[in-house]
Amino acid sequence: MKDELNKIRKKYGEEMAHLCRNLFSTILEEPNCLYNILISKFAPSKQLYTDIIEYNLVSEFKDYIYGLWKPNETYISTVKKPKELLDEAGYDLYECHTEEEIQKFKKYYADGECLCTFNGNRLENCYVFFAVKKDINQIRRENFSIPEREDKYGTSVISIQFTRGRVNTLSIKNRYNHKVKNPDATFHNNLDNIIDGLTDSFAKEYNLNVNSNINNFCITEYDYILANDKR
Repeated sequence: MKDELNKIRKKYGEEMAHLCRNLFSTILEEPNCLYNILISKFAPSKQLYTDIIEYNLVSEFKDYIYGLWKPNETYISTVKKPKELLDEAGYDLYECHTEEEIQKFKKYYADGECLCTFNGNRLENCYVFFAVKKDINQIRRENFSIPEREDKYGTSVISIQFTRGRVNTLSIKNRYNHKVKNPDATFHNNLDNIIDGLTDSFAKEYNLNVNSNINNFCITEYDYILANDKR
């Protein structure tokens, strides 16, 4: 992931690399995938980030890139609710409707490992859930001196977040936070890696569009043109 972000940084600038790190944690699980998508559709330019921000196109850019990504995943259908499935997987599920509800989960995070979710205003852009292992009081940070993203501690408290908008992009955030590689893509951002049917269950229960089918990104009105090389 680091090498790929360095290539993006070189072609599109430091700020674009940071934006990609924030938006595309799932795609960054696949080596060279995100860079190849970008370079196939956008000529190298450090102005691109500035224009995406200036013209409020972050959401459209995110949906477009995810629409170009073709993961090899099939989701299992279910009639069970997310709470039921997570209960079977050993978790209690909580949906956060207010900032106060989000802050209740900060107690589970060690110093220096808190999510930026706790900095406030996350609900403006995301639907926020926390899943907490039922035996959470027996899982202690001091017993995990060498953190691994999917170990028992890292996955004992996870924040499941979907972006608001046309496409509800998923991020599963790790209890270790940035102590491990790509912590915003725990379980590879695939809820079915927790228990079969969980992606379908969330989509049905909360009316979420979890698959991007957006295949265009229009910035021609801002003096961009599609060149002969299709970028």
